[in-house]
Amino acid sequence: MTEPDTSALRTFAQDWFDALSHRAPVEQLLGFVVDDGLRMAFPEGTLLSHADVEDWYAAVGRIYTDQTHTIERFLAVPTESGTDVTVTVVWTARQLADDERLAFRVDQAWKLTAGGPDGKQRIADYQVGTLTPIPV
Repeated sequence: MTEPDTSALRTFAQDWFDALSHRAPVEQLLGFVVDDGLRMAFPEGTLLSHADVEDWYAAVGRIYTDQTHTIERFLAVPTESGTDVTVTVVWTARQLADDERLAFRVDQAWKLTAGGPDGKQRIADYQVGTLTPIPV
């Protein structure tokens, strides 16, 4: 197994979070994830396809605004089938319903795999773990 290009993988993760923070078009987000075999587990539910990602993204857009995602910790470990990533991100947002500011430190575990005709890394598995509230 060769060592992963940690710099490129961290850039991939930052690009993903930047797309979320800037409410990029959903088509841009779909380029980060596989469709066949996808599993993304969020507190609000598990996504198993691009259609699920589209629905989730639309719902998040109706609930939150002014999101930011700041990577605090990033570790990439090669595996036989791709790369395991452990990331901690600080997520901030404003709830549209009551204008409340939220902030959480969020631990996540990803499995990346080279997918699609371009051979680029894609998220195949995305598990949101512990959410720790941060005072705002």
